[in-house]
Formats: sequence, structure tokens, C-alpha cells
Amino acid sequence: MRRAAGVMAIALVVIPGVVAARNDDQVVAGTDVALTGGAVVANVHTGGALWYNPAGVARLDSRSVTLSGALLDYSIVHAPGVLSTESGEQSAGDYSDLHVVPRALAFVLAPKPSLRWGIGLFFSRSFSRYVQDSVSTAANASEPAEFFASSNERKFVYHLSSAVAWKKSKKLLVGGGLDIVFASQRLSESIAGSYNQGQGGALSLDLNESISGGGLQMKAGIQWAPIEELRIGWMVATPSYLAFLSHKSTTTQTSAPPTGAPEFSGSQIDEVNGAWAGVEAGLTRFGLAYLGTWGWIEGDVVVNFPLRTAQLDVDWRTTADVQLGGVFKVTNHLQLGCGFFTDFSPEPTPNHFAETQVNFYGLTVGADFANRAEPSDTTKDGFYLALALAFRYAHGTGTLAGVTFPTAYPSPSTEPAELNLVRVKVDELSINLAFKAAF
Repeated sequence: MRRAAGVMAIALVVIPGVVAARNDDQVVAGTDVALTGGAVVANVHTGGALWYNPAGVARLDSRSVTLSGALLDYSIVHAPGVLSTESGEQSAGDYSDLHVVPRALAFVLAPKPSLRWGIGLFFSRSFSRYVQDSVSTAANASEPAEFFASSNERKFVYHLSSAVAWKKSKKLLVGGGLDIVFASQRLSESIAGSYNQGQGGALSLDLNESISGGGLQMKAGIQWAPIEELRIGWMVATPSYLAFLSHKSTTTQTSAPPTGAPEFSGSQIDEVNGAWAGVEAGLTRFGLAYLGTWGWIEGDVVVNFPLRTAQLDVDWRTTADVQLGGVFKVTNHLQLGCGFFTDFSPEPTPNHFAETQVNFYGLTVGADFANRAEPSDTTKDGFYLALALAFRYAHGTGTLAGVTFPTAYPSPSTEPAELNLVRVKVDELSINLAFKAAF
């Protein structure tokens, strides 16, 4: 969401968190999704159908529940020189982040034998971090300078999803869904810097900002099986549009030039406005799955459409990603899965503080344990219980808009830094857990 600009180039603390965030909307919303890395649009068979292809809801058990989430999500960011000075000093640019992320909870019911209805709660974006950093000139500099910054940021986008799917025949399933979307961002930052221990001037900035809103997203999809072993899936989703925005922020800025009187300025915003603001891009998924007694394999292509929202500083281009995955039957109680995926950034070349362009490549491996073979119909008695544990690794490289600070008090003080594009590397490791129960 929108990030307020500040006199000290707030990218000092914002950049590491933005780099670590993923580009895509991957949600670990079921055992099949966890094992294949998201390659499920043609053959989804858990509550993840509400997210990946609503037509798949028609294939689910008449009564089932799916719960999934990230037990562990750990990111390491390496961006040397993201903070620098004109005299050549650089920050190491090494950061790490660890958090637990709940991802999805879905229920499915069957009003009629050929009709399924599902409802779920999905966290498509969940991000929380605390970062602090500093950079200073050499001790023997003619006018030494040092800067300190801290930031505490939380971002959430979550969906209350509902879908209805119809089993038109054994070969054709159709479905559609409507999501109620909520989004919020909270940001607190404090930045301070001085030249020659304050005798050459000093600057400080404090920012507290909260932006939130609610809106809608629509989805539709089909699954078609021209032959028993082959399944074709397609879905499309509109952008998530927020119908209103609540924006609250306070900013205070103090500058003490080496000569002249200190200056103070501040601003405050507290408003709620109607809007039609896109917070997530529209997309389409197309997949082919091949099934056998040994399991199944699938390949998907995911296209994210461009999105521009001035109120939220969103300017995303079209991207196309590939997801390949398979689930292989070892016994009636054990399945193994693996997957490969790409995750390309929709961002243009960074031209503002804190913007990034990072492309990811990743792998998933995991196992699914069940109390018995998955039921093929709704007449069997007893519970079906399945638990999947999967590991996800992604490596990303790209560019980042860092900042270079002058070695003397800037004049004017409102332009204290210049953009400096640097290379960045990101490594992410997640441990995902998914649970399914049918009865």
C-alpha cells in the first residue's frame, strides 16, 4: 500500500521488508497445494479449490474441512550497498526475518448430489517485521555523519471466499465464487541523522501510518476431462477492488541546519473515502493434469494482468509464471509430492525509494499421510483424515532502489539522498502444514 515519503529517504528501513515479500498470490490452501507448489488448477481436490479453481469444489467430498498454514517462514536478504554515502561507505545489507503465517481454512457442503457449496478464509498476504539499521562515514572524515532508523510494519490481505460448483457431467465441472476482501497496513518509523555530532546539522523524522479498506473479488472456472486420464482446468479472477479506504497518518519532521534556526513541520491525515482501488491484480490460470494409478502430475501457466492504482502506489505489469508438480502414491496411506515454480515480479524498474524488482525460482517437496485411501464417493462410512508436511525453498535475484547520502548537510534539506540501484539476493525457506478431514 501507499508509503509516505520523508525527508530522510525512508527506504533505509522499508527496503529489507519489501524485498523479502513474495510477488505472487500463492496460498497453501490444502494438502495437494502444499505438495505441488500450487500446480492444482486442473486437479485440485481439497478446499484449495475455493482459491485456485472454484470448479474443483464440485469434486470435493460432500462434507469436508481443510486447514493449512506455514509453520515457519524464514527469509534471508543480501543487498550490499543498499545504504551508502558519497564518500564510499556502505551498509552490509544483510537482513533476516522469521514468522508464522496462517494461510487458509475452508469448509465444503453438498446441498444436492451434483451441487457443492464452499466457504473459506484465506490470507493471501500476511507480512510482519521489525527492522533497524544504521550507516556512518569513516571516523577520520572531515565531517563525519551517522544515521539511525527503525521500522515496525504489518501488512495483511485476507479473503472471505464463497463458491458454488456444479457437476454438469462426469467430464465437465463449472464453478464461480465471490470474495469479500479486507486489506490493511500499519507502519511506524523513526529516523534520525547528524553531521559532525550535530554541529554540522541534524535531521529527524517520525511517521505513523494506517491504511485499510474492504472490497470484492470474483472468480470463475471450469474443469474438463476429455478422457479418463487427462484433466484440463482454467480459471479467471478479477482484481481485488477496495470499495473504501481509511487513511490515518501523522508525520513530524525536525531539521537543525548548521547555521540558522531549527525548523519543524508536521502533517496529519484522518479520512475515510469511497474508492475503487485495486489492491491485488486480476489473473488467469490454465493447467493440464495426467492421472494414473501411481498418482498424478500437472503443469500450470499463471498470467497476472497489469494493475494501476494511484491511491496505493500500485503500478504492476503483466507477468507469466510456470508451476509444475506431481503427487506419487507409495501406499494407500502415504503419498510423496514435489514441485517447481517461478514467481516473477510485476514491478517496473525501481524508480522510487524502496521499490524492488525480484524474480524467484523455487522448489517444494513433501509427504501426505492419510488414515486410508481417499474416498472416491460420498457413500463410504467413517472419517478420512490426511496430513501433509512440505518444504518450500525459493531463491530470488533482482534490483533494489537503495539510497546514497551526501557527506555534508544537504541543501535543500528536503533532498538529502539520491537513488542508487543495487543488486539483491533473497533466500526463503518455508515449512508448510496442511490438514484435511472428510466425513
